[in-house]
Amino acid sequence: MAVFGLALAYRRVDDDEGRAYELEHAVIKLMRGLLFSMMRQVDKVEQFKKTQALNDCLHAKYNTATGDTVVGDSEWGHLQIDATSIFLLALAQMTASGMLIIYTADEVDFIQNLVFYIERAYRTPDYGIWERGNKINHGEPELNSSSIGMAVAALQAINGVNLFGSRGGPNSVIHVLPDEITRNYTTLHSALPRESNSKEIDAALLSVIGFPAFAVGDAKLVERTRNEIIEKLGGKYGCKRFLRDGHQTVLENTSRLHYDAHELKIFEGIECEWPLFFTYFVLDGLFSENEQQVEEYRAKLEPLIIDSATLIDFGQFISDPMSDSEDSRGLKTPTSPGFTTPGSDGKLPEHIPLIPELYYVPHHLVESEKKENHSQARMANDNLPLVWANSLHTLGNLIYENLLSVAEIDPLGRRFNARKTQANDTVVQIVLLAEDANLQSMLNMYGLETQTMEQVHPITVSHPDGLKEVYGALGKNVKLGLSGRPKRPVGSLGTSRLYRVQGHLYAFTPHFMDNEEFYLTSDNDYLISIFEQELAFVRQYWVYPGRPTMTIMLTHAMLGGLSRSRSFSSQTDADAQRLTTWRKASFGSGPQKDNKRNLLNFFMALRTGVCNNVRVRLGRLSEMVNTSCIESLDFLVTKKDIDWLGILRGAADRRKGRNARKLGLNEKQTQAATPGNRTPSHRWSMRRQSLVSGTGFSLASLTTPAVNTELDADNFFGIQSQVQTPLESSFPTSPLSHAPTRTESQDPYSSRRSKKDSTKAFKLKDHEEPRARAKNGGAGMGVLTPDLANLQISELPAGDAALDEDEDSDESADNMENLGLTLGDPSSMEAAMSMLSLSVNLYDQIDLLQYLLSCQGMDFYVSNLDASVRTLLEEVYFKSLQLKLWSIVRQAAGLLHKVVNSLTINITDLVIRQKQITIGSEPTEHFITRPLGPDVLSDMIYDGNFDDVREGPVVQEVLIYLGSFIRADPVMFDGIMRLRTHFLIIALREEISRLNGCDETDAVEHLMQLSPFELKSLLGTVLSGPTLSANATNTLLRNQSANLLNPISSRRQPGNTMSTGDASESHVSSSISTTGASTSLGAVPIPNMAQGTTMFTIKVQSGGFHSGNFSKIMINESLMSMSSRGINVVVIDPVQGVIIESVSFDTHISEDESDDLARLVDWLHPGMIVVCASKDDCFEHLTTAARLALKQLGSGRINDIKYRDSWCMIGEKGIEAGQAAETCKSFMDGPTDVLEKTFDLSLYKAKADSSDTFPSPSAIAAFVPNSSGRWLRRRKNDGSLNRVPTKFYPRVWQILSRAAGIKIGSHFLPRDPIISEKTAEEFNFALAVENFLGVILDPAERQIAVETLMVIAKIEDRNPGMEVQPEVIDLTMIMHEAMDKFWTKWVVNGPGVGGAAVAAVASGATGATGDAGIEHHKHLARRMFYDLPQEGKDGTFAYLARAVFKLLPYSIDLE
Repeated sequence: MAVFGLALAYRRVDDDEGRAYELEHAVIKLMRGLLFSMMRQVDKVEQFKKTQALNDCLHAKYNTATGDTVVGDSEWGHLQIDATSIFLLALAQMTASGMLIIYTADEVDFIQNLVFYIERAYRTPDYGIWERGNKINHGEPELNSSSIGMAVAALQAINGVNLFGSRGGPNSVIHVLPDEITRNYTTLHSALPRESNSKEIDAALLSVIGFPAFAVGDAKLVERTRNEIIEKLGGKYGCKRFLRDGHQTVLENTSRLHYDAHELKIFEGIECEWPLFFTYFVLDGLFSENEQQVEEYRAKLEPLIIDSATLIDFGQFISDPMSDSEDSRGLKTPTSPGFTTPGSDGKLPEHIPLIPELYYVPHHLVESEKKENHSQARMANDNLPLVWANSLHTLGNLIYENLLSVAEIDPLGRRFNARKTQANDTVVQIVLLAEDANLQSMLNMYGLETQTMEQVHPITVSHPDGLKEVYGALGKNVKLGLSGRPKRPVGSLGTSRLYRVQGHLYAFTPHFMDNEEFYLTSDNDYLISIFEQELAFVRQYWVYPGRPTMTIMLTHAMLGGLSRSRSFSSQTDADAQRLTTWRKASFGSGPQKDNKRNLLNFFMALRTGVCNNVRVRLGRLSEMVNTSCIESLDFLVTKKDIDWLGILRGAADRRKGRNARKLGLNEKQTQAATPGNRTPSHRWSMRRQSLVSGTGFSLASLTTPAVNTELDADNFFGIQSQVQTPLESSFPTSPLSHAPTRTESQDPYSSRRSKKDSTKAFKLKDHEEPRARAKNGGAGMGVLTPDLANLQISELPAGDAALDEDEDSDESADNMENLGLTLGDPSSMEAAMSMLSLSVNLYDQIDLLQYLLSCQGMDFYVSNLDASVRTLLEEVYFKSLQLKLWSIVRQAAGLLHKVVNSLTINITDLVIRQKQITIGSEPTEHFITRPLGPDVLSDMIYDGNFDDVREGPVVQEVLIYLGSFIRADPVMFDGIMRLRTHFLIIALREEISRLNGCDETDAVEHLMQLSPFELKSLLGTVLSGPTLSANATNTLLRNQSANLLNPISSRRQPGNTMSTGDASESHVSSSISTTGASTSLGAVPIPNMAQGTTMFTIKVQSGGFHSGNFSKIMINESLMSMSSRGINVVVIDPVQGVIIESVSFDTHISEDESDDLARLVDWLHPGMIVVCASKDDCFEHLTTAARLALKQLGSGRINDIKYRDSWCMIGEKGIEAGQAAETCKSFMDGPTDVLEKTFDLSLYKAKADSSDTFPSPSAIAAFVPNSSGRWLRRRKNDGSLNRVPTKFYPRVWQILSRAAGIKIGSHFLPRDPIISEKTAEEFNFALAVENFLGVILDPAERQIAVETLMVIAKIEDRNPGMEVQPEVIDLTMIMHEAMDKFWTKWVVNGPGVGGAAVAAVASGATGATGDAGIEHHKHLARRMFYDLPQEGKDGTFAYLARAVFKLLPYSIDLE
């Protein structure tokens, strides 16, 4: 760079001696020498494009005399993306300055392939600028920010550069696809200021945020990175390369290249300081016009420079070759000042400023320097000068002395990258095309203007694969053996440009609209979210001339059938209920959404000009041309070995289709088999089982949690296997036959068959919708028959033939029920193939195909259907996509081993932000800490690790959604370092189970039936962990003196606090805030109970809105003053003789209130008496889960309630439905009659005495602080997500540095070598902590362990004089001690047992208390303790702090 700068400086002067020409050509000679050395390894460039393997990369050093390699492929850390990148960056800058370095077309093609070589830097770990990778230097490459940054600069700089200069043509222009630049750019910005996993900061980043790369576009991020380098690495003699860098320190063992793990600690504080980095600060100040910075670092650099006149024999030294590599101690170097070289006889006459490589701490000053940093004098090493540093120093002097301007050394203007004052506000142009004239006519009817392919002529609209194919010719060179650009999909930025070839324009549809490779975008709701995301992405990263133009093809599959609603003349009420999705009952999402109409509404909303804060413009393609970005593809003209015209035109007509079918399809039977609507005759599908060498595996890993309290090696989720289990025994009847069916409202067959469905054959029977059997002799009713061949609706008469077919179908279904199959057992092959040819049920078809696949493999030929198993699976996959049967889609995708294209990109987005990903579950859980290629990821996903074949596609979905979330809202992932996909799926299952009130088995089925958009939304809910307890205002603190309840906070409406009817009653109650206006009462004795009396009476009456609008509940003639809208509930524990709960649920206004009601009932112990009375209305948002809960209390009329009816009930937990005292009246028939019922407490107490039971959990919970499950839910979710508090890992590092280690059960995290090897903020230390905490299999218990460590850290923070003595910290013992203190306070000695017994005795009754010790009630104690809030005098922090003070040995420094 110094020679280049000097040549440019000589251009300014009147140079009669040809000095400028000489210097310019010296630069050209050097660049071409490097070019020839790399071209000799052209085979490596070609191979590396495909593999990114260490041994396939270009070498990092060459013989300066011959250009040959000097060491073997595996004998050096050759893979250095930054080295290749800076060559391309310099080539671009030099070419832009007028120097011609490239002479031939072959050289142009090679440079183009170097672009392909570095464009995946964002996912390619390398050895980095210091040639060592991990700082231990044991040969492990890392993803380095400095390498990615230099690649960003190179790609941006060389894009569009004509290597032949002003005399070049289109063939000599270098092309870089915009999405490849942006991928590296966003990755870099996500990683900074961190350098890599082992290096939290590195001074090499100065070359990325400043000269020569200027790769960072965020000025604040540039400043943050610079300041962190100065703070952590800066010194008097330069900057350290990175923390704990042992290179050339006096303590380094030079007999080996690597370090031992415990060895790095000894280098802390004495790392060598490099003056080189002061030259970067000087240049950075010059380019940013920061004069103060320039003067500051020139002054710091001045005393570090050594005058060549003070050296002996320097002339002989500079005439010898010299290397600047790390292994330079044996090189010939000039001596330091004050020493002489034997035989030297003079000094150089010139005074040349020389900058040493580094300054080190002498051996005798090491201890003093460690005690006080930057306090001791350092010495320069013998590597003098460091040519790298001298070159930059010379360049800086040229600019400083105004001999050279920054514009001359940076002709491409890269210095302006970080000076943007405002964000992009690009207008995105959108062109909507209709698949054919019929669809265009229908869309016009809705007011949406579109064009057909014929109407955009002469512009050709092509599939994005066409662009991928023609770009494959870029850089292709048969002579050199270069294949050109790897055929990877082109992203949204690339397809948002128009392309010109020989004057003809081509537009390309975006790749994310293509659903042929993976099923996600077949869900219109998900497609809308992706479309919005891509619009925002294009707007944010568009930096090209003209506006981006997105060309969208609308098809019948997306929008067809909107003009006519689907109805069957034979539809019954049961059919209508079947068409209601289970989500309406489960999630309360309101009326079912028609996602075709949603998509249409979305495109119509684009006419407003704004979409999600992105400015858009709809219009015709011809109107958009003048304002579009147009890129030339004229390089294709000279590519004689590729039919580019045929590819582009072929892509425009590209249609994949199917015109004959082999498998039948009966939609009604298929829908009947959907989970949640199965009759006892239907069985669970085989899709629950994996193909594992003939063994059927149950989905136990997703359905059978078993908390391991002893921290042994068993899986928390209880993976269980069944060997050679007959298929029919694996399909129990759904336990939730009441659940509505998961289906879609739109008709999947209402669209017209497109041209693209004209080649591939369907092999299975087509669908013939059976007519419902006529009642009362009714005949003549028609039946709609969707025809998969033409995707049209046809009307057929329903005569006897239809009835016969229906009967045959039923018989076929019965035969399927009787067919027992075992995966991998070929004994039933013939029966299975015969059944497959007759089956019209997609669930049966996919199960039978899975069985055939397990026995014979993917290419097995099914003779009676004339097709392979693979072909039939593809057919089922396509049909299930049309029907939106997502469980079958996922099962087929799993069997076909489908992998989504963007999986690698999304994983990179996660790992670059310091997130570790795991795939699978123990014992074969795969850990991902760096980007991986699609082949490796596919092997991880489909290696047989999953019990359910559907989990593979779901894992990919989860990873895609996580990548989307972290790009859009990184704050959502605060505190989460490890993302375990299996545990995330478990968390999704738990959320569905909670919301839908179903068991785990059914929850898994519902999970698999979710559409991609629904699954993404549910995952977003689960990820919002910190908000799960944000409304947990119902956490209690107890007044121990009076055994009364006092809420931490209350959001009650005035007048909602409950009190007993007797004004003289001494018991004052307060509320437990759950939601909204609900009220709750603490445990108080039943009012008006006379001494020695065991009888009490309950009266209840209800009046709806039109019937008095009231609810009355009286106990022993004492009116309970609670009368809120919805359902008012009073809960009595007859064993203890107390009222434990009084709460209102406004089920008129919120389904959340219904869910809370269901949770309350679930929380109650069998035998609890529950009084319910509605007021105003309780019907509007009363969910299925709430109705089921009320049935558990004995309600038999809850399903009869209508809007604003009057209803009340006196029930008991655990009795049969219909056994409760209950009454209901229509909304205009007046209030209900008064229900009255008398209870005898002695009967309940006698029953309890006979079993000698401990007081029920619900009775104990009435006295014990709790948050109604909110904190337990949060801890479970946070534990599944591995979420930790801010600065958690550095605090653990501090704790571990003082203790001897940390222990959980039999697992131990030692202080050494972890503290010796890793720094506090190093990513690898965080991984070590996560691996240690991972031994806790209960997610909630894991969070308590995290809280324990935070408590220890807070104690030390608030008490600087206290330190833990160097002993082992046993977290398990501390947690158990904290729970024991909690249990003793509230149960053993508190109102949980003693207080309740005292109250019962005072009222004249006694009850069994049983053994109250925690050892007999561990599970209950854990559940209650885990449901405590963190803060407060009765929060987990308080109990953990007391346990810590009791168990940990603290030393106190009184000074």
